[in-house]
Amino acid sequence: MRLYSTYHIIFIVLFLVIFAAAILVFKFALKTDKARDVFIRCIGGLLAISLILNRIAITVWRDQGLGIRALIPNSYCGMTNLLLGLFVAFGKRNMKAFQFLFYFSFLGGLATVFYPTFLNQDPSFFFPPTITGMNHHALGVLLCVVMILGKWFEPSFKCWYVLPLGICAYTIFGLFLYDVLQIPESMNIDQPIIPGTPMKWWFVLIVGSAIEIAFTFAYDKIKAYLTKKKGVEQTETAEPVQNNGNDE
Repeated sequence: MRLYSTYHIIFIVLFLVIFAAAILVFKFALKTDKARDVFIRCIGGLLAISLILNRIAITVWRDQGLGIRALIPNSYCGMTNLLLGLFVAFGKRNMKAFQFLFYFSFLGGLATVFYPTFLNQDPSFFFPPTITGMNHHALGVLLCVVMILGKWFEPSFKCWYVLPLGICAYTIFGLFLYDVLQIPESMNIDQPIIPGTPMKWWFVLIVGSAIEIAFTFAYDKIKAYLTKKKGVEQTETAEPVQNNGNDE
């Protein structure tokens, strides 16, 4: 199966339609914070289930000689979507782990929906490992967006260290999978994310951390400026009202 085949384009269109419908429901149909929290938790649960189904599909339909070891997520996106789904379904909003998991799920999911690198594993787009892989990446993107809308996550420069620590944890876990369990291509230790590029774990650690630090620093500065500006405007608006009250 090639990129942007008929089925791939249909999947993208369906993803955009479902994505838009879910956002509209979230914004206009769910009136209370409790209802929105339940909605977010349900998507988190669906994400975790979708990832588990993907690992089962890989284990059953892709003969890699790994047996049940293939059930263990050995990629950034796989482990991230499993953890993010479980933390959202059973955890609480604004967990520090989100400062790491959010970026991997959103960026990895978005890249995979529009440029999946695993379509060549079978001629059929509906090959179970392929379609379940596309599904969990798409759900990851949707979950990240509703987390922002529902105020479950906000970038924070104070937590800049969480992402590099998370990548290091993934790398240690990947070394265990690679050396002890003999699972190849674990956490991009021996293979880059995109073939033909230097994007192995060390590249992701250095470049990813630098981008995240710059982004969260800029975000916090812009947020502080806008908050200060809004406060000044509210003060200037309130002063004439107070003066009129004193004159009377």
